[in-house]
Amino acid sequence: MAAHQYVRFVVSLFALVPGVGLGWTSFVVGVSGLLFVLASLLSLLRLRRTQHLAPRDALFLIGLIATFGLQLSYALRLISRGSDRGAAEGIAVLVIVCFLIGIARSWELISGPSIGLRREVTAIVREHGHQHQAPAETGQRPHGSGDQSSRTSRGDRTSP
Repeated sequence: MAAHQYVRFVVSLFALVPGVGLGWTSFVVGVSGLLFVLASLLSLLRLRRTQHLAPRDALFLIGLIATFGLQLSYALRLISRGSDRGAAEGIAVLVIVCFLIGIARSWELISGPSIGLRREVTAIVREHGHQHQAPAETGQRPHGSGDQSSRTSRGDRTSP
């Protein structure tokens, strides 16, 4: 993953330099990225004989092939047409998406806390539920539990 993020970083740095063609930079980085993927595939094939490999590894490499393939196609469009705005925007979007993936992966590698909307909402609901159950668990009566007016004729409690 580090090599993948490195090549994205190189493209974004060269894009900042006025007058430097984004097409050739993207082409060279795309080719080097595909060579990296080829070396990774060869390594996986070699390791497959001795170790069990997760499908995630193969899926990651397939994603890289698609990413670098798109980058090469955009680079060739920029090289041939010079100022293809759509190709330049395509490369920019690829760089941004890859940086976001890299940030997420880095967070995972440093064991940062996993934060997600579903997890946070579930935690809030559970905490809220525990707060309402706390008086019954501690043996305390909830507010108004001694009031007989809140009971029906059968002795059941009515809802407040």
